[in-house]
Amino acid sequence: MKPKNIALVAVFVFLVSALATYAQAPVKKSAAPVKKSAASQKARPAAKKQAPAKPAARPAAQKPQDAKPAAPAAKTTAPAKEVPVSTVTVKALTPFEDAVEKLKTGEPGPRRQAADFLGQSRDANAVPHLIKALNDDSADVRIAVVDSLGLLRAREATGKLSEILSKDAEPRLRQAAAIALSYIGDTAAGPALAGALKDANPGVRYAAARTIGVLKYSEAEEALLALLTDADVNMRRGVISTLGQIQSKKAAGELKKALSDPDQYVRLEAVKALGDIGDPSAIELLKEILEDKDPGVKVETALALAKLNDASGLEIACELIKSTDLMLKNQAANVLAAAGTEKSLELLDELYAAEQDPGNKNLLDFARQRLIARLKLQQKK
Repeated sequence: MKPKNIALVAVFVFLVSALATYAQAPVKKSAAPVKKSAASQKARPAAKKQAPAKPAARPAAQKPQDAKPAAPAAKTTAPAKEVPVSTVTVKALTPFEDAVEKLKTGEPGPRRQAADFLGQSRDANAVPHLIKALNDDSADVRIAVVDSLGLLRAREATGKLSEILSKDAEPRLRQAAAIALSYIGDTAAGPALAGALKDANPGVRYAAARTIGVLKYSEAEEALLALLTDADVNMRRGVISTLGQIQSKKAAGELKKALSDPDQYVRLEAVKALGDIGDPSAIELLKEILEDKDPGVKVETALALAKLNDASGLEIACELIKSTDLMLKNQAANVLAAAGTEKSLELLDELYAAEQDPGNKNLLDFARQRLIARLKLQQKK
């Protein structure tokens, strides 16, 4: 073969091999995608395995959705848990209503406390409940009820309290009834109070006498006079005071005798009573009492004389108005206001200007104003 032909053959062979190489190149490129697709195919099954998890997750996600329908039921039951029926009943009660309910409880202690609360409430609506509680089995509870009825000025209870005063076996309760009637102020209780002056218990008799004086129940005058010679000195004091309050003219003679009683306080009450009764025949006897050693008796005598339009005790009042004892000072101021003169007014003005204590200053000023008013009235006459 010629060299030229050999060269052509060589070129041909090169071209063929180049074409073969070129033809194989796409195969290699396509193989890579095959491998990638294979890898992706391997991954896809894994993805497919994970895919079922999504449906599994959906039911889990659906559980709250399933629970949502139950929420209304929870809302409807919530109020019952937060506010049970029993709690609503307790919370709805006012303190007053709670006390009324406690009056019906089984223990005496809470019932007594409830009765005390109702009295201190000053609510008249408590009266019917308290009247019912007068039948309580406990004497202590009944005493608290009686006290509260007195504080409430419950006239509706006068009949029941009068019955207790006359018939109840417990002396403490009878005494409480007599005291409560003094607050109520109903003279319809007078007969029961007069009868109680003969009670076997001294405390009941004393409370009855005091209440008669507060009510000024003069129908009890005879029963009171019978007690002027009572062996109990406290009873004599109370009876004398009451006779003065009801202004018993019949008592004047016996009260003059009491001015010489060995007990200082009996004499003191007799002096006060004679001044309240206003019997001029007692003036000379009262002047003698001005010499009593006790300043309290002396100033009370000066005041009694002033009530009888006698100024014999004015000098004593001018002395005692300077006392550091507030009670003596007050009584002396009353004497000056009732029987003082222009000179007495000058004394009060001086004392008022020098006084530093606000309470004493007010006391002196009150006496000054009363005395000025009385002097002006006398000038008009």
